[in-house]
Formats: sequence, C-alpha cells, structure tokens
Amino acid sequence: MRRLNKLGHPVFLISVLTLILNDWWWKSRFHNNLTGKLSDFAGLFAFPFLLSALWPRKSKEVHLITSLLFLWWKTLFSQPFISLFNQWGVPIQRTVDLTDNLAQVSILLSFFIFNQQTAVKLKPVLQQVLVVVSCLAFMATTLPPRVNRKYVDVNKEYQFDFSKRELVSRLNMVQLKEIGSLNDQSGQIDFNSQTNTFHFHGETDTLAQLLDYERIKDQDTLIFHTSLSEILISGDNTHSTLKLLSVCRWVSPFRNKDYREKAIRVFEKRIIKRIKKPR
Repeated sequence: MRRLNKLGHPVFLISVLTLILNDWWWKSRFHNNLTGKLSDFAGLFAFPFLLSALWPRKSKEVHLITSLLFLWWKTLFSQPFISLFNQWGVPIQRTVDLTDNLAQVSILLSFFIFNQQTAVKLKPVLQQVLVVVSCLAFMATTLPPRVNRKYVDVNKEYQFDFSKRELVSRLNMVQLKEIGSLNDQSGQIDFNSQTNTFHFHGETDTLAQLLDYERIKDQDTLIFHTSLSEILISGDNTHSTLKLLSVCRWVSPFRNKDYREKAIRVFEKRIIKRIKKPR
C-alpha cells in the first residue's frame, strides 16, 4: 500500500522510537519534567501521522480531531471515561496539566510534513510492523507504569527545631497538597472521616493519614503507615524528630533494580523539604 510509505519518514520513526524509550525507560530512570512532556510531543506527532497514512484523504480531519481530543483528555471532563475503563479492569491514566497543550505544536508539524511529497518506499511487511509497533507505543503511554510495590527498612531520622505539634501540623499540610495533586490526576480519592485517612476509591490502602495535633502530648510517640512509607514522630514543645522507618520501593519486572535510594530521595524532596519550609 503506497499510502503507508509515509511511515518511513525519519521524523515519524524518531517520534515512535522516542515514545517507546520515554515510556518504558526514561520516565522510570529520570522522572523529571522533560520526560513528562516528551511523550506528549512525540505522541502528538506520531498519532495523527499514522492515522493520516491509513486514511490520507482525511488528513485534515484527523489532525483537527486529534487536537480537540487532546484538549478534552487533559481536563477533568475526561475523568468519567477513565474511571469507567478502570472499573472494567482496563488501567488508564493521565495527568491533568493544561501546560501539556504546548505539545500541540507537534500536530501542526505532523500535518505539514505528512502533506509533503516525500516518502520512503517500504516493503508491505515493514509497513505492517510499523503500524503494529506504533499502536503498541500509543497504548503504553496511557497505561500505568509496570512496577511492583515493595517495602524496605530505612530507619533514617530527620531533626527539626520546632515542636512536635508543629511537625504534625506541617506534615498534615504536606499530605493534603499531595492528595490534592493526586486527586487532580485520578479523581478517585476518598476520605474516611472516622479514621482521617485517604485512599483510592474501592481500595483499602492508606494513601495519607491526618493526625490531630491538638491532642498530641509531649510524651506521645506517633507511628503511622501509608501506602508509601511508615513514619515515627517524637519530640517535645521545642524540638521534634521524624524517623522514616520504611519506604516503598518500585521494582520494575524488566530491570534488576529496586529504586530504594531513589524512593528515599523522592520522600525527602516531596515531604521533608516541604516540612522545613516556613509557612
């Protein structure tokens, strides 16, 4: 099929390769803003380009619909759709971030390059391989990371020059911000008012637990467990200590690495660093 010769364009091949490498390797290795945006830029070029190769007479409509669908996908209006598929056992995820729409420039680039006359002659079998690989790359970018969750002992202490009540109060605020961000992404966080815990809808794992700092006494030692860590808090009315007893480590089934040190660094960046900031 001559129309699929378009798939041999170097920019399309680079986009698909970037999408695969980013979703299956770079995101878990680097986990930064660049890897978070890279899939959007690569995907928004490759996706309409592939569909246009399949239906070349509908190229303009394909690129326009792709743009509108991406706008919808990056808002909370798409959450009912995602929740429905998750209930059916099909894991889908996305992050609500309107700045991701900057990647729509890739759609314009895709339309411009596709409508050029240049094409590489491909054998039919190679055309079919590219179609299948591209579809798998698009599916992978919407699936949760394929990792297993395990816990490892840490026993690392963090000292603070303010009271235990203040530490608990700051920890509560940090957890509320974390839950707010997570809820923006999933829209499926429930709160149990009896236990003051947050958890995913339909699950029992504690994502965060709010502590009543007004009832805390100097002699109290607090231990609480979440799906990400186990923490011990001690101190008095002038100083306090947070001891990280254990932390969740993410284990990839494709790589012999447990990410223990990375899990500790993430905890320190997202929890300890924010606790230390003056309110």
